[in-house]
Amino acid sequence: MEKNFATIIEDKIKGSLGLKKVKVVNNSHLHQHHSSSPKSGNSHFQIILSYQDMEGMSRIQIHKKIYLELKEEMNDYVHSLEITLED
Repeated sequence: MEKNFATIIEDKIKGSLGLKKVKVVNNSHLHQHHSSSPKSGNSHFQIILSYQDMEGMSRIQIHKKIYLELKEEMNDYVHSLEITLED
């Protein structure tokens, strides 16, 4: 059975940040023809979460925290990560 990397990322972010509402979208198909993009089908992800759920953290702090939590994934298979903070 193939791993669902979007679900793995979502579960990790929810667990480490204590959030209930996080959405992770695999956008790898949009980048498959880029020369520097890995052709794995699991390389480009968008994380969508509520800015209000982050308890007074600045946007930069949120980005740093997410990148720190996903350090292993960034080294293993994530080529690009888009973080969207909804108000």
